[in-house]
Amino acid sequence: MSSPSDASDPTDAPATSDALATSARPDGSSGGARPALLLVGSGYRLGHERLLAQLASRASVLLLNPDPPTWERQSIADAEVFDPGDPGSLLASAGSLCSRHGADAVVSYDESHVLRAAELAEDLKLSGLPLAAARIARDKHSQRQLLAREGISPTRSTLVSSLEEGLRAAEDTGYPVIVKPRGLSGSAGVSRVDSSDGFAAAFRTAMGIDKKGMASDGILVEEYLEGEEFEVDVWTSDGTAQPVYWARKYFAYDPHPIETGYVTGAGSLDTEDPAVASGFELARRAVLAVGIDHALVHVEIKLTPRGPRVVEVNARPSGDMAAVVTELGTGQRIGSLLASAALGLPPEPAEFQQAADRAAGVKFLYPRGPQRFDGLADAERLRAEPWIVQIGELRERGTEIAPPPADFWGRAGYVMATGTSADEVDRRLTEAERELTVTGPPL
Repeated sequence: MSSPSDASDPTDAPATSDALATSARPDGSSGGARPALLLVGSGYRLGHERLLAQLASRASVLLLNPDPPTWERQSIADAEVFDPGDPGSLLASAGSLCSRHGADAVVSYDESHVLRAAELAEDLKLSGLPLAAARIARDKHSQRQLLAREGISPTRSTLVSSLEEGLRAAEDTGYPVIVKPRGLSGSAGVSRVDSSDGFAAAFRTAMGIDKKGMASDGILVEEYLEGEEFEVDVWTSDGTAQPVYWARKYFAYDPHPIETGYVTGAGSLDTEDPAVASGFELARRAVLAVGIDHALVHVEIKLTPRGPRVVEVNARPSGDMAAVVTELGTGQRIGSLLASAALGLPPEPAEFQQAADRAAGVKFLYPRGPQRFDGLADAERLRAEPWIVQIGELRERGTEIAPPPADFWGRAGYVMATGTSADEVDRRLTEAERELTVTGPPL
């Protein structure tokens, strides 16, 4: 499930690092009965409200956010605002929270804040994602180099800064190649290029993609990996790592591998298939090789004819409303798993167990071409089906929208469905996607 950074929400004296180095609790203790988490960034309501509630069920949440809390208030114990443009602001705001409550760990589930959260955990000497691991997860070039060096996933990848360098790298690698930004996720700005004729356009796409405020210097030219791709989230704490839930993915807009949805739960993957089992083991090894600890992280795996390969390791859990879909489809609670990993606590017995007879999924709805958005089709019969969980619009009516690649963030809406198996959910989502057309006049 891709990063949610593309979505929008429809809705005391500062302490220093030295003052906080010995303990993040004002009395110098390790805390009381209920642990406290410093959460950097609440994300956006649609994607993260359920995840935040799950996090709060396991710990007291102290929110550090660029904006004052609104919808978050029901799930947090306290909050401070920080300025993302001021390097000292986050530490000062954290100091204020710690002086009032104390804290045991630092977490973030927001792609744009994982580095800040890791830096804060290091400054405060609290449990959390190691800073070195966060840097590797955010830098796909360093990640590729590390995984190849360790013999875990030897995918050929070259970092380039100009079109001329890119063309040479593509010739050396051999077409087809993948061209993508260095530091983004969710297939933003990614293209498959089959010959030199299409390389310049793909390079411009990767260079010009909106980075959503995240650093992404340089372009990667990589060998194309053929095969089925799936995603798996890995729970890791104190040097152990274990895959805990996974999903089958949907793609569209070839040669741009846009992730248009996913389904999880019973039958989403054939876990008895040796190739899938090898993919799970590869994900586990990759997470440990990157140095990720005290975290719940999202890994994408491709099953190629030459064996499984890592597509990318992210330093956050699945995005795109995954907390809702995963709980519906498997019974597992992403926020609870994230809290236990960050705090170094054993997971609750049911947290690693998936329900055997249910599944859930989501598909994102796109316009067929540039148009004004007048909403999704009424589809009254479909909306009345008991297996429809949610149908929502992601753009304001009256705005101009376009599908990828004109707009890589071009989702107009979504539909979420449940069933007794992944195949049943797949059929239902296909039916829903057919009926929930994006309405409005073309531009």
